[in-house]
Amino acid sequence: MRRAGALVTGMLIAGLLAGCNSTPAPEAASNEPAETALGQFFRGTTAEPTTIDPELTMAPVVCPSVRVLQDTEVIRRDDGSEKPEGLRWQASIVRTARECERGTGEAVTVRVGASGRIVTGPKGAPQVVELPLRVAVREGETVTYSRVHNVRVTMSGASQSWAFVDGPIPVADPRSAQIVVGFDS
Repeated sequence: MRRAGALVTGMLIAGLLAGCNSTPAPEAASNEPAETALGQFFRGTTAEPTTIDPELTMAPVVCPSVRVLQDTEVIRRDDGSEKPEGLRWQASIVRTARECERGTGEAVTVRVGASGRIVTGPKGAPQVVELPLRVAVREGETVTYSRVHNVRVTMSGASQSWAFVDGPIPVADPRSAQIVVGFDS
């Protein structure tokens, strides 16, 4: 009896193994392995298989940092007297930001942002203040981008926030790039 049980077990195992090596029926041949019951078993779900976005497997984008150039974070305008009571307005850069997108090869395109506040002085600011904001990119020893933007800010009260975004700016070598912003006198 024991031999008969072992023989039946051996035949079942041989049958299962033979089934693994057999060719599927023509109508089942079109099924992708992940869509079959065996594929569902190995995935652990009956949900459709998902495709992984190739962007997820790529190296992260190198995005150069942005800093405010020393001694250019504040700009003042007065009535010409250069006295504290002659101050019309004063603006400052409070924050910077950047956003990079992958280009070809190592290159990236960058959007650079800066924001801050304008405060009215004792002489009072005009209704519209124009801030000369420079954005520059240096790659190695070469300045590859430098532009002054006139950021127009409409004043509404003694203090007003402002924000500006420049870009897209192409950067060929983001590892050596330095991005600076600041007020141009």
